[in-house]
Amino acid sequence: MKIRQFNNLYQITFLPNIFPINCFVLEQKENLICIDMGTGKFVNEIKQMTDQTGKPLSKLILTHAHGDHVSGVPYFKEVFPDVPVGISRRDNYLLKKDFRLRAGEPEKPIKGGFPKSDILIDFTFEEGDKVDTLEVILSPGHMPGSVSFFEPEHQILIVGDAFQTKGGVAVSGVLKWLFPFPKAATWDKETAVKSAVKLLACNPKLLAVGHGNVLVNPEEQMRKAIKKAEAGVGK
Repeated sequence: MKIRQFNNLYQITFLPNIFPINCFVLEQKENLICIDMGTGKFVNEIKQMTDQTGKPLSKLILTHAHGDHVSGVPYFKEVFPDVPVGISRRDNYLLKKDFRLRAGEPEKPIKGGFPKSDILIDFTFEEGDKVDTLEVILSPGHMPGSVSFFEPEHQILIVGDAFQTKGGVAVSGVLKWLFPFPKAATWDKETAVKSAVKLLACNPKLLAVGHGNVLVNPEEQMRKAIKKAEAGVGK
């Protein structure tokens, strides 16, 4: 397990050199909020953070429904039974094993691995909602209900798998041979590119992804990744 701090954002990484899975903890004025829970092995680290900071954990929010972002939720709830867990309304259907496409969605197969155990969700959110200090940004493409979270005070953007940095900076759906898994699990590449452009407009100072290191002052690298993704749409 590897932990790094960027301003008030903590990045916790499981298997950092092999298959990095990130969990993030954002320190707020009165409490902590956790983003993504791909393995229960994050839980003890988060418990230590609550003890060290003296701040309670307010919520766990999930960027999307793939197993490497939600599979640790059952153990998390054992340790933090009173902390509510949230996900987008759209991806909550996937956690309920409802894989039907909705009206207006591209007719592409929903890909990737999903948890075998039940993942119980306490609340859902949509575009424009706020969860504590974080603004919810709908950013589909990797999944139909993928979301990102933006903390405006420090311009922190937490995007799940909308971008990756492991194996090279890329928009979801673009193949990076050193880490091809996000591409393989992407639902609709064209939608992912549109979401990436939308996320760039946030002008982030920190880009936090599901797989790979946090990027500081990421805009130029995001632009290059978007340009490459746009060139590959339809191919």
